[in-house]
Amino acid sequence: AGVAPSPTVSGDSSPCPTTGNTRRFAKTRFALHAGLALGAFHRYIYKPLRSGGFKEGAEKRKRTFVKAAVAGLFALHELKVAKRFAEANPTLCRAVQSVSNSFATLTNKLKGGTATEKDLDESQKVFGDLQRQAVGSGFGFKEKNVAVPGAG
Repeated sequence: AGVAPSPTVSGDSSPCPTTGNTRRFAKTRFALHAGLALGAFHRYIYKPLRSGGFKEGAEKRKRTFVKAAVAGLFALHELKVAKRFAEANPTLCRAVQSVSNSFATLTNKLKGGTATEKDLDESQKVFGDLQRQAVGSGFGFKEKNVAVPGAG
């Protein structure tokens, strides 16, 4: 009574589509989720790191680290969702992998308390590249204050 194992499907190994979206409103949905990730990154990670909120002796330093870690996890989730929509569009498909990898690395360093300004600059550069590519495709980013659940 042998049962053949079902084949596994990996979402990361699928090739980029060659023509048209493979999911409805892929660009719009990508822009929504990428924007949420960028907003959380900018507000809870980029700004506090630039203003010295993570440095030894900074006021509310532990709280700033906790908020950054929660925002990093939220942004990482949003980037994963955005990546699925980007992979459904030939224009955006190839752009998202570097952002996802960079942000995962930064989030891990923030959780470990080892993030530096150089790490932040590298992640900001990757986000900037994504933003420029999105603007070139007709989707601009506009900053809005949005509260991240759990980050207060």
